[in-house]
Amino acid sequence: MSTGAHDSSEVPVDVLPPLPHDAGRAVLSSPSSGEPPLARLKTFYHPASGIAILGIDFLVFGTELFSGFLDVPIMCVVAFVVTLPLVFLIQKKWGLDRGYVAFAKAFAGAFMAGLPFSIAGTIYGAAVLALSGLPHHPVEMVKRLVAGQGK
Repeated sequence: MSTGAHDSSEVPVDVLPPLPHDAGRAVLSSPSSGEPPLARLKTFYHPASGIAILGIDFLVFGTELFSGFLDVPIMCVVAFVVTLPLVFLIQKKWGLDRGYVAFAKAFAGAFMAGLPFSIAGTIYGAAVLALSGLPHHPVEMVKRLVAGQGK
């Protein structure tokens, strides 16, 4: 039995992948650079699209504000018709998507917003949150969007 068998030498453990060379840069460019807010964020939906989808869905179905005025099928159509152009414009302008890609994303988002129930708290709402990158940094994202609007 040798005492040298238990040499305590450090073994480096790499748990996380190495950071990219531009990791120190902010996700949002400066307002004077001309880039849209959160342009470098790589998500399916732009965060503003996620807010629009969930916000319109919540206004129409979550608050039951319009429950006495119109039937559910009409409210589904209203939510779809309002969400489609809004998400299309956000994806086209801020998400920098091509026209047909922005339309496809807007159609899918409008379909989600037009479902006849509130998607908040469901797997559909979680999917919109995850696809727009909102669960990772919602407060910081809102601050950056507001700061980017002051152009």
